Amino acid sequence: MTGLQNSRDPARADFDWRLFGQAIRVKCFADGRSQWAIAAEIGITESDLSRARGGQMVSVAKAIACARWLGEPIETWYLPPLPCPMKSTSCTGPNVKHSEAVR
Repeated sequence: MTGLQNSRDPARADFDWRLFGQAIRVKCFADGRSQWAIAAEIGITESDLSRARGGQMVSVAKAIACARWLGEPIETWYLPPLPCPMKSTSCTGPNVKHSEAVR
């Protein structure tokens, strides 16, 4: 994990856009064709390819298309949620209604 998550909470699943972009850059460089030709083969626009190469977010469909072009499953760049060391307090706040039997 590179640590570059969209959410600020590592207990939530995410996608490693930085590593995804790096994989695309490496394959584009090795391919040697123009960005336009590669984007046309993948089935996305040049600007979408540029965004993906830069590690920026693209739509799910475009990320899947790029992953297929790379020959890798999209899950390669999936960042699973980390186990939370503390119990969740999301259901214990003062605004949560509890049944009388629980109290």
